[in-house]
Order: sequence, then structure tokens, then C-alpha cells
Amino acid sequence: MAFDYRELEERARKEYERWLENADRKSRFYRTLKEIEGNDDEITDAFYKPLKFGTSGLRGILGPGTNRVNGYTVRRATQGLANYLNKNYEEPSVAVSYDSRRHSKYFAEETAAVLNGNGITTYLFSELTPVSVLSYAIRKMGCTMGVMITASHNPKIYNGYKVYNAEGYQVIGDEPERILEEINGLDYFTGIAYKKDGKIRRVPSKIRESFIRTIADELMPPDRDMMNRLKTIYTPLNGTGARYVLAAFNSIGYMNHAIVRTQEYPDPEFTTCPAPNPEKILAYDEGFKVLDEEGGDLIIATDPDADRAGAALYHDGMRSILTGNQLGILMLDYLCHFRPPREDQFVIKSIVTSPMASLLAKKYGFRVINTLTGFRYIGDIVSRLKHAGQQDRFYFGFEESDSFLVSPFLCEKDGISASVLIAEVAAFHKAQGKDLVDRLNELYREFGVCSDKQRSYTFSGAQGQETMRKIMAYFRGEVGESFGGREIARRVDYLNQEGFPPADVMEFDFRDGSRLMIRPSGTEAKLKVYSFETCDFSGVEREVVRIIERFKEV
Repeated sequence: MAFDYRELEERARKEYERWLENADRKSRFYRTLKEIEGNDDEITDAFYKPLKFGTSGLRGILGPGTNRVNGYTVRRATQGLANYLNKNYEEPSVAVSYDSRRHSKYFAEETAAVLNGNGITTYLFSELTPVSVLSYAIRKMGCTMGVMITASHNPKIYNGYKVYNAEGYQVIGDEPERILEEINGLDYFTGIAYKKDGKIRRVPSKIRESFIRTIADELMPPDRDMMNRLKTIYTPLNGTGARYVLAAFNSIGYMNHAIVRTQEYPDPEFTTCPAPNPEKILAYDEGFKVLDEEGGDLIIATDPDADRAGAALYHDGMRSILTGNQLGILMLDYLCHFRPPREDQFVIKSIVTSPMASLLAKKYGFRVINTLTGFRYIGDIVSRLKHAGQQDRFYFGFEESDSFLVSPFLCEKDGISASVLIAEVAAFHKAQGKDLVDRLNELYREFGVCSDKQRSYTFSGAQGQETMRKIMAYFRGEVGESFGGREIARRVDYLNQEGFPPADVMEFDFRDGSRLMIRPSGTEAKLKVYSFETCDFSGVEREVVRIIERFKEV
């Protein structure tokens, strides 16, 4: 079927007019709606489709519209979730948490009020809280599900709505679609139960205390004196991590750390870090200022909902950031030395995460399991191991996006425990006269260089979605036996790859051991390109750019 942008525009215009009719004319929301009147492109982008569950639940730009995050879309999503819960569970209960983004607390309170209005036992955190603590609380309190209001590491104009199952990881399988069916059957303005009263319960403070104790039990360093010879500069990037990471450091007796004061407290504007993403070197600017002023060895950063952790440092006088792949390999290498794996233990990673893990597996004897992108797939395996009484077979889990699971006490990525382990790894290598980059280079000399890169290309609006679809179709059907001057040894289309649910991902493995992967983002209007390079990859890079620019110009 041909793409009809004019028809899309007309549908969006009619929905916009319906929102104008239903919004309270005295409200700020109505005034915001009126501000985009006459802006056809903005109206189309805001109203051409409803938000849908992606890799991380609902996520979108803040503002009025069906394709935006606002009170109407949050209440509608929650009513759909409530309908699903009441149809499928007896006496369901839900824990609700939120981060430091614009309107996160308001959206969490609205979520709790709708759940409560539908007779669902509802627990609301009394303060902003990391994702991993919500995940922990769901299991500790025996909740049916959880909701986290967050847009993770996205820019400040975003917010989102993540839904977690009873095991504490994001809903998986057919459950997102079944919830979405309930949501899609609802209107934005009617049929939503709402009750904001004293029946909404608070999550007990002992949950936080138990969470920190568990991390201390799992990650107590072998030598505290050695640990404290490392000085870490920590930044929560104006998010939820400060209270938890510092408490976790202190709980293991690690005191030689400082915090980036300009990024210590919640700031929904992210004034000093417009892109609060620990994968980006610019997110560490304030951290490097503190490092320059106070001295130190390493900067550790967590994203706003503290489920990711990254690291940066000076190496040979240059600012250097470690990718999620590099950090994961360094953490895995450290664990293999201090807690050697058994042959029946698993390292679980996503398909777009470093293949170097398999080389360590050959040396140390563990198994590697690959999953689709999205930590929920790792969480699902951990959960199944727990139910089989085999959780000790889990060894480590990671994704390239600074996402790590150190211990199966959770089924979700956790930036808190990851921050502790990163500091331990750095302290150990400092005691040997090395930094993390030095150790990484040693690993490259032993196993071969595996330089990983990620590039993102933005395609906004309805036309952007169609352009991404065409680009993926090209990579599926038009790429021949070589690409960018390199011979292709193997290609994998994850829409129909045995052993995986269908996913819009293409993989190209080259004869020289390099790899190229491409997929649309599940959380942003972006096409993501991943490369794992054993030598000069510039020809492949140029070819990718040429194809993308060709479709952008159409």
C-alpha cells in the first residue's frame, strides 16, 4: 500500500480539533494546544498515531497529542493497563515510581489515581526512585506489576511509561500487545476511572535499605584498603542515582569518592547535561571539571532513572570514555579472575553487544546466550533460571547501552550495583599500575582488537517512519555479496531468525571478522547502526551514509 501523507495529515487535523473541543478552555494544556494551531507539520507529528509499546514501553516527546506524553495519554494507558489486570488477575497490585523529568511526579500520581479508581491495590513511591529499586520492590512486595515514569537517557523533551511484570522486568511476549489492545479500545476523554484518595499506599522505606544491603552482600570488595586508594568522581546527571550510589559505596566501606555538585540534585531541565546519557562524552563535562579541581582517577555516571552506568577518565592526558561494550568486557574479565565461572554458568548479552564475550567464554569456560535488544529478554532468562532453582547459573548480563546486571537478585539492569563494580574494577587495576584503558588494550592484544561504534540517524514524524522502513527494506533485499568493499560471509535477518522472536534487525558478518548491524530504535525516531571492527571500516561507513542520505533526499 502506498504511503499517503495527505490522508495522514487530514486524520491528524481532525483529531487535533477533537482535542481542542474536549480540553478545558481555561487550562494551560488548552493554551498549549492553541499554540500549534496552523502548524500543520507539528499537528501531524503530534496526532498522526497513538503512542505504542516499544523496546521500553511508551516513550515520546512531552506535549499535547496522541503521539505525545501528557496527562491524557498517561491516564488512557493506565486505564488500559487496569482493564488488563482486572481481566487477568485476582486482586492485582501495582507499584508506581518516577524519576526527575518534567512532570514525572504528576504522571506517577495520575497513574496511581487511575489504578486506585479501578480497585487495584496501588503503592506509590514517596520520592523519585531508580528503576532497579522499583524492580526490587515489585518482587519484595509481591506486586502483580509496576510502572516507572521515565524516559531513561533521552533528552529533556521526552518522558515515558515503562510497565514491569511480577518478576520485575519489562513486560514481554504477547503481554505488551494485550495491554495495548486494551489501551487502543479506549478514548482519551471518557471511560477512565479516577480516585485520588487515602487508599493509595506508600512503599515502605525498608525496601531501599534492603536493596542497599543486598548490593553490599553481593559486591563487598576483596580489599577495602586497595579500593580506597582509588578516587571516583560520581555524577547522577541530575537524576535518581545520588542517594543510592553513594549509599552503596558507603555500604562496602568505599569512602574515597566525590559527587558533581552541579548535577547532584534533580533538575528536569538538565541544565548542565542537555543529553543526560552516560554513553556520550559530553555528559561528563561537569565531571571532568571536578576531576581537574579535586583530582581523581575515574568518573562514573548514571542516567536519570539510574538503570545505566558509564565511565570516563583521563588516559595519556586525553579525555576518554569507555563504551558499554568495553565496560562490560572489563567487568566480565575482572569477575572471571576473582570469581571464576563454572562451565554451566551463563553470560547473557544482546545481539548488538560485543562478540568479544565469546572469546572470553572460550578461555574461561562459561556459555554465552544472545538475546534481542532490550534488557527484558535478559530478565526473562534470569527469571526462568530462578523458577527452576538455578539462579546460580547466571554469571553476568550486559548490553552495549551501558546496561549491566551484576547479580540475579534483580531481573533488570541496574546502574547502582554496576557503579560499585566499575569502581572495584578500576581500583584493582590501579593497584597494578594501570587504568581501565590500559587493561582494555591488554585484552585487545590477547584476543584481538574489537573496536565497537554506534551511530544514530534521526528521522522525525510520519515521513521519517516511512523512510526508515524503506531503508530497512533496502538492507534486506538490495545488498549483494559485498558491502563497502568487503565480502559478506553471513547475513542474518532477525525478522525470521530461528530461536528469536521477530525483530526488525539486519546483521552482516564480513570475512575479516567485522560485523555491521542496523535497526530502528524502539524508543526514539532513529535508525541505529552498530559496527564491530577488526580493521579499517571506513568503506563500510561511507556506504551506510550514502544509502541513508539517498533515502533522505527522496
